[in-house]
Amino acid sequence: MRKFLFLIIVILAFSNTLWAADPIIGTWKLNVAKSTLPANQKNIKEDINIYRETEENLMELTISTVFEDGSTDSSIWTWSKEGGVAKCLSKTLDQGLLYVEGYVEPGHWFAVITQNGNQVGLYHKIISKDGKTMTQTFKGVNEQGKVVSVMKIMEKQ
Repeated sequence: MRKFLFLIIVILAFSNTLWAADPIIGTWKLNVAKSTLPANQKNIKEDINIYRETEENLMELTISTVFEDGSTDSSIWTWSKEGGVAKCLSKTLDQGLLYVEGYVEPGHWFAVITQNGNQVGLYHKIISKDGKTMTQTFKGVNEQGKVVSVMKIMEKQ
């Protein structure tokens, strides 16, 4: 009986981790001082990312950026919780631009960015073990063909 009870406890403990929400869910704020941004992003004053799961089995990301001159930019993205093509709901993307989100495990995502079928970038998002910090890295090429490298340190709010 004890072995059976122990087995049930182990199964329930393991199954709770399967049902737990991805630690990316929530509000994340850019720590500008700890981040490495390219010259065209040095004027970011505030960047907020809000991740949530929808009833349709989708991930939703709302990005709100405030620049030093007071101007703003925002976008809303959705993709399948298991990964897949991301759709921008709030603006029209450049022709031929495609983002494909990949799910590795809870708190570990990547996005492959293609332009007209050619990979132009790779975005990687990983949550720290304590769940308080997300490191987002991007490596790719810009419109002029120059290599771009970005590291954003996001803090859970």
